[in-house]
Amino acid sequence: MNTPKIFTIFVLTLLAAFAHAAKSGGGTVGGEGAAPRIAVYLDCSSSMVPYLDAVEAEVRKQFPDADVFKVPAIKVWVDGAVIRGGATSVLPHKPAASGPTVCLDTSRLSPTGKAILARYAGNFEKGSVGAWIDILRTEKRYDALVIFSDFNDQVLQVRLSKPPVQTYVDEAGQRHLPETQLSDDRTVTEKAWEDTWVGSFDLANAGKAPVLYLFSTHNPASRILQKSADVSGGKFKLIDWLRPDGPPKPAN
Repeated sequence: MNTPKIFTIFVLTLLAAFAHAAKSGGGTVGGEGAAPRIAVYLDCSSSMVPYLDAVEAEVRKQFPDADVFKVPAIKVWVDGAVIRGGATSVLPHKPAASGPTVCLDTSRLSPTGKAILARYAGNFEKGSVGAWIDILRTEKRYDALVIFSDFNDQVLQVRLSKPPVQTYVDEAGQRHLPETQLSDDRTVTEKAWEDTWVGSFDLANAGKAPVLYLFSTHNPASRILQKSADVSGGKFKLIDWLRPDGPPKPAN
């Protein structure tokens, strides 16, 4: 892996993203020209390990006050109509025997990050990025949320029956297909969480919610995350050419 390449390209992309965030309302709290306040979700699953040290180091270099949450996987689970680990619950933190699954280095977190982690570490462990987004989408103390992943994992929704019935799945291998070709047996009520997410991120245009940015080394982000990023004024950026086995760097 060419670590300087990751440093250079990722930070240029990130800086451009947050310049946009500041112009569109982020970064204005605390005085004109204040640095954007950001929270970063680093997918620390095994497939992402080669990237994490370089990415975190450069994020902290450019944004020293960033809150970096390291959580394995990029899953969104929905049980019935409820996001697993979402904002409506507070779950106990139970580190795995092999070590914590959520970054607990509170010395690097802002007071906001410390408070969120103290309350919701168990949620992030249980619900992955679905829980993280559901909790932070209304967090006005951040100007932007950033997710860095390969987006290998799925969005999975089940109806709570015996046994549970799968009603919707958004898998990485299907994201090239039109959404109309996906099997989707959800009711209006079961789809309501998606409308809630999109509505929350739409408030970013008025400076009342964080802007969402998605960076992927491999797959398109799940549809609901892309919709949320788009409506917030953020973006999805595929940087698959950073991988040693990735395609050539685009000309532009």
